[in-house]
Amino acid sequence: MFHLKRVIFLFPLLLIAGCGGAGKGDVSKERLAKMAGGKLKETIAVGGTVLVDGTPQAGVNLQLYQESGEGPISKCRTDKDGKYCWTTHVTCDGLEAGNYRLGFEYVPKQKKNDKGEDLFKGKYKNPLKNDFRLTVEKGKPQKDVKYELTLK
Repeated sequence: MFHLKRVIFLFPLLLIAGCGGAGKGDVSKERLAKMAGGKLKETIAVGGTVLVDGTPQAGVNLQLYQESGEGPISKCRTDKDGKYCWTTHVTCDGLEAGNYRLGFEYVPKQKKNDKGEDLFKGKYKNPLKNDFRLTVEKGKPQKDVKYELTLK
C-alpha cells in the first residue's frame, strides 16, 4: 500500500514536469505555427494613439469588428501615453489585411474582471453607429493611426 500511495503522488508530478519541456516560454511565430499545426495568418503591424479632447489618454479600450459589424474580433487598450497596438499572434504583430470597424470605451481605472464605467457613455461603443473604420493593406504597416474622440 505504501508504494501505491507513492506512485499515486508522483504520477501527477510527472505529468506537470512533462508540460514544461524544451521551448517553454518560446512565443516565436515559428513555434506558434507548429503548435497550430500549420501556417499562421499573415499580419501587418497596426498601432497608434487615441486622443480624448485633444490629449493622448490611457485607459481607452478599442474593439475591432468585421466590416459587417460582427465581433468584436480583437481588443486592445491604450497605455499611459495613449498608445495602442493590435495583436493577432504575438504582442503588437498586427492584423490581417482587410476592412474593419471600431468601437471605443473610455474606462481609465478599469480593474481586472471589471467592466468599469465608460466615460464616453456608450457614444463610440457601437461600430455600426460611428464612423471609425480601419483599412489594413497587405505589406503596408501603419504605426501612427490616430483616433480623436471627445467626452462631449
